[in-house]
Amino acid sequence: MSVSHSIKQLIKRGVQYAAANFGPHKRTPSSPALVILMYHRVLPENDPRYLQEEPGMVVTPATLESNLREIERLFDVVSLAEWIKARENGEKLPAKACAITFDDGWADNYEFAYPILKKREIPATIFLVSEMINTQREFWPERLARIATQISSEKPELWSSPDLEWLTRADTSFNFGSKAPSREQLSQLIATAKSLNDDDIHIRLDQIEKLLGLNNATTSAALLNWQQVQEMQASGLIEFGSHTCNHIRLNSGLAADVLRHEIGDCKTHIEQSIERPVSAFCFPNGDYSPEALSLVKSLYRTAVTTESGWNNATSDAHLLKRIGVHNDIASDKTAFLARLSGWI
Repeated sequence: MSVSHSIKQLIKRGVQYAAANFGPHKRTPSSPALVILMYHRVLPENDPRYLQEEPGMVVTPATLESNLREIERLFDVVSLAEWIKARENGEKLPAKACAITFDDGWADNYEFAYPILKKREIPATIFLVSEMINTQREFWPERLARIATQISSEKPELWSSPDLEWLTRADTSFNFGSKAPSREQLSQLIATAKSLNDDDIHIRLDQIEKLLGLNNATTSAALLNWQQVQEMQASGLIEFGSHTCNHIRLNSGLAADVLRHEIGDCKTHIEQSIERPVSAFCFPNGDYSPEALSLVKSLYRTAVTTESGWNNATSDAHLLKRIGVHNDIASDKTAFLARLSGWI
């Protein structure tokens, strides 16, 4: 390790320490505040799924439980829907409240997060992609990661194919050879792909699998099934929100009928399946056009973004900020509290 790297690490740790010990979570705010934590996946480090997931998408069960322990110590833990309802009704709000959310509806939320939430009796909201439940479909980032890993291990010569030029232009340390990309390199490949729209990405991945003879089978469902959803709903701890029908980024240019389907039909489908009203929406990737936002406001009482920060009693109910949490920035107490401060 170089001297400069060591100095950078010391500076980083010093900044974390300051944020952890002097951030707003350590004080009583002048007006009611709401912190919303954003999680995605919860997996042990020795789980094969952990090893192929982007670093920014996953925490371990131990990290999640440690995070929740700190949250319980510093905040009133609330249901997102109940906080919004209380604000709408003019009821007294906690001085510092925290709501827990999980995006996408991963099967591991049921396997690893739900038991911890039950044990600690902590409410949470899980945002579902309705048409992917009870299927073996993959989100395109996970699909891309699987394909890239499979090419390197089985047919590394295919990296020079014209069909992969859209991907191999990525600015990454990955050399597109027989060594599988690291989790960090997979993140860089995914960032490159985001210059395309979702349909184009899936079409290109279809072409790679078909033309290059790759195995596109997944061994098990990546996402929750309706039985698991209904079981968690029945617990009274877990509420469910909409995350579109197919996890399409809601950028400008989408047709009105696509927006109505992704935003409206998702709500209808989930409500019919859990027999409960769905009041919250989550924008995939944090993206939204004016048209998408307007439709969400007409159908839902609240919506969350990926913009980082705290909320207060006057925050726009349909553009709520969240604090993203993953293992690389939250696996120890100081790092998590620094992240929680909203300063880092």
